[in-house]
Amino acid sequence: MIVELEGFAIYPGKWQRAQEWLAFLRRNQTKVNRTLIAENMSLEHIFSITFDNTLYLCWYSNQTASANPVEQSADPIDRQHVEFWNECVDPDKPSLKFKLEATFIPPEVD
Repeated sequence: MIVELEGFAIYPGKWQRAQEWLAFLRRNQTKVNRTLIAENMSLEHIFSITFDNTLYLCWYSNQTASANPVEQSADPIDRQHVEFWNECVDPDKPSLKFKLEATFIPPEVD
């Protein structure tokens, strides 16, 4: 299992566009969920946080195995996602990479 939490800085002036991006993903949730199959993704959450006057979108994911990068996908939803990403994410700001320290799962109750 690959578990990740990483945040990406949004360009100043692109905060509204980032909200449109998230709205697009929510409106197309069924189609987005289908794209996760090819990514071996069992769970994906997107969080937002404003830190030091910078908006970050943060992806938390559980992946059962490695997969091809989303940039290689021909799926129209993935293509739109990559377009939003390229327009909104500032590659010059370092991402916030979180290190998984522990996992806790409750035991099954009989």
